[in-house]
Amino acid sequence: MKIYLASSWKNQSTVLWLAEILERERFEVDAFCRPSENRFVFHWSELVKDEADLQKYDALTFLDDPRVQRAFKEDKRWIDWADCVIMVMPCGRSSHLEGGYAKGKGKLLFLYGEFKKGEFDAMYGFADGLYPTERLPELTTALKQKEDHKK
Repeated sequence: MKIYLASSWKNQSTVLWLAEILERERFEVDAFCRPSENRFVFHWSELVKDEADLQKYDALTFLDDPRVQRAFKEDKRWIDWADCVIMVMPCGRSSHLEGGYAKGKGKLLFLYGEFKKGEFDAMYGFADGLYPTERLPELTTALKQKEDHKK
């Protein structure tokens, strides 16, 4: 099974850790924050010196930048490649859009990670499963079962 990991840059270490675990389980994994010869990675720091400078951008001006356009096309390419998207929680708006796009394309969608009290959404019902951090073995089992069922 091919898996796209969607999350926030704030979760970079968790995403990389999860990618390694899933790869040990024999899944193919793309992590948005892991550059490779086949993967373009973009971080906002390529546009500005510090996070406060991001206040100069809105959605229109941000999307005007060719690096941002390339990043969008790259992430979309990898979501299209994947059979499954795992949103590593907590994550931001981009990850939620990626998850919605994937689900709309008929892909599996799982949410994994930290589910903070007071942060929730009824639309998480679209997901094929929600797995708190301590239930990682159950997530990998569910992925294997979905993969076996697909064959």
